[in-house]
Amino acid sequence: MPAYVPLFVRADGRTCAVVGGGRIGGERALRMAAWGVGVRLISPAVTPAVADAVARGAIGEHRARAYRAGDLDGCALAVAATASRDVNRAVLADARRAGIPCNVADDARAGDFIVPATVRRGDLVIAVTTGGASPAVAAEVRRRLEVTFGPEWSDLLALLGDLRDDLRARHPDPDERAACVRAVLDSEVHAMLSRGDRLEAERLARTLLELGE
Repeated sequence: MPAYVPLFVRADGRTCAVVGGGRIGGERALRMAAWGVGVRLISPAVTPAVADAVARGAIGEHRARAYRAGDLDGCALAVAATASRDVNRAVLADARRAGIPCNVADDARAGDFIVPATVRRGDLVIAVTTGGASPAVAAEVRRRLEVTFGPEWSDLLALLGDLRDDLRARHPDPDERAACVRAVLDSEVHAMLSRGDRLEAERLARTLLELGE
């Protein structure tokens, strides 16, 4: 079984070539675009959602034809997601020759990276993978995480981000800062944000972080 390193890569200034515009390829293209990666989509046909993204400019480039050698030029990542195993292997081979990491949709372990199941709540991002052993398990874990980490976590991270500079100034010691943040996480701040009471949540957070009013 391949070994994988969990890491997050900067998206800005990078382009991903996605070969295949069907259900899986289209989903990969849309996800890459949502994360801020420039997308070059190579596919003669695409799903309606992808066609809409192309029309809106969310997907920057669509080469409406079959894959050709050279389509990966200038790309930092590649995704092979066509219905043809031979085409996917050709994309992988071209990517390997060019030193471009490639994800293979129909055989995750054959490629160089996995596109994990993710939960995103603002600045909070949780990624889940089973290393290709069971995508269904990864999807179920993601579903459970979506329940545990609801939309209010986006507001919580935004609140802590707004207070970050004040917190660092008040508590130069990293351990003290961590203890203060844990106090916020263990408090009613989360519930207040769930109710939409941002003002009271901020007041309580400032008190727990010893920042005053």
